[in-house]
Amino acid sequence: MLSQFQDRLNIGCVRYVNALPFSSGLSQAPGVSLLMDTPTNLVPKLLSREIDYALTSVAATFSSSLHRVSSFGIAAYKKILSVNLHATSQFFAKEAPHIAATKESLSSILLLRVLCENLWNIPFPSVTLLSSDSILTQAEHYDALLLIGDTALRHPIIPGFHTYDLAASWYDLTAKPFVFAGILSLSSTISFQLQQEFSSTLNYFQNHKEDITSKAAALLKLPESLMQEYYTLCRYELSEEDFAGLEQFRDYYDRLPRQAKYPNHVRFSCAYL
Repeated sequence: MLSQFQDRLNIGCVRYVNALPFSSGLSQAPGVSLLMDTPTNLVPKLLSREIDYALTSVAATFSSSLHRVSSFGIAAYKKILSVNLHATSQFFAKEAPHIAATKESLSSILLLRVLCENLWNIPFPSVTLLSSDSILTQAEHYDALLLIGDTALRHPIIPGFHTYDLAASWYDLTAKPFVFAGILSLSSTISFQLQQEFSSTLNYFQNHKEDITSKAAALLKLPESLMQEYYTLCRYELSEEDFAGLEQFRDYYDRLPRQAKYPNHVRFSCAYL
């Protein structure tokens, strides 16, 4: 652990177990106030300067003043287990499918939009944004469900639905990794000390994976073997290959019609994306 920062920093981090390799160390860093929250809550807090930096949805950089300031993040190659579309047999055949999506999601809804248009060649579904619990209790009313994070890990199979790992679907489309999260800020730079703090906490994870795996398994009440597999799928130090996947995603995003980037049928404010 490094020395205390000269000025106290407010750092945000997605509250899922995929971020534990970062949040477990940052929560103990002197001079850091750590806020754990959902991507949809962290992005506006960055834009309002309520927090200084956040590990959150990298898609927020596509059309906002936020910058990705570090090569640390969360990416996946071929599969991830925690970003799943659960689809009925009618989903790909309907002219106007209806999906319930978690209101916590930013990147995953955009990824779904890209996949509908470029991989599956189907109309983008009408979307209702709900809490994860509401999605699970109201599943029978929808043609598909989009779950992310810890809820997706807890519910990999939902009766009556087929599960599609969206990182796997992205690979089917592009043969590239998908970057879900990055370290974002209104500032275009990150201090050497903060960069080292992220590096230090990630090094701890790499040298003590059993500790983080056990903690994640206990938090979610899931087998440690599943968490071990999960952490092998998460990429935390992003490479040129990951950035190529991110640029591909940005390219698909830029080609979407404006109404598809901010669809009117999504009953949620995406203006900060």
